[in-house]
Amino acid sequence: MTCSGLNTGDSMKKVILFFICLNITALFSAHAQPHYNHFALEHLRNSLDYLMQGDYYNAVISSNQLIRIDPNSAINYIIRARAFYEMNEYDRVILDCNHAIRLDRNNAAAYTIRGNAHGKKGDFTLAISDWQAAIRINPGISEAAHNIELARQQQEKQ
Repeated sequence: MTCSGLNTGDSMKKVILFFICLNITALFSAHAQPHYNHFALEHLRNSLDYLMQGDYYNAVISSNQLIRIDPNSAINYIIRARAFYEMNEYDRVILDCNHAIRLDRNNAAAYTIRGNAHGKKGDFTLAISDWQAAIRINPGISEAAHNIELARQQQEKQ
């Protein structure tokens, strides 16, 4: 399956990750927890930096530390899920996105990333459902709409 964001070249992948990092940073700033200390913010910054650099192993390690500090923040699980996605660890992506969704049912990023993981696994029905949920939450997510069309084409071929 060749969905937007799923099979991209290195330069496009970096652009996509950059925008994901910007969105996560903006979301984090908008929902910043008052108990986040300098240590937690440093791990957040490190996790995002590692994602941007393509160092997914260290992004996971830094995200693990961030989750230990605040296990109730959906953003922390989304960051780790994105790193797992880049490592082709789709079952782990799905688990982290499930956790993020339990914490924040209105997080379009969690549905989008989980949909991408389902798409990579060939679970197109689940992928489409997730992408539709992401669009309901944020109608401006063009990646999800594009992926739905491509997944439907794949279903027709099966």
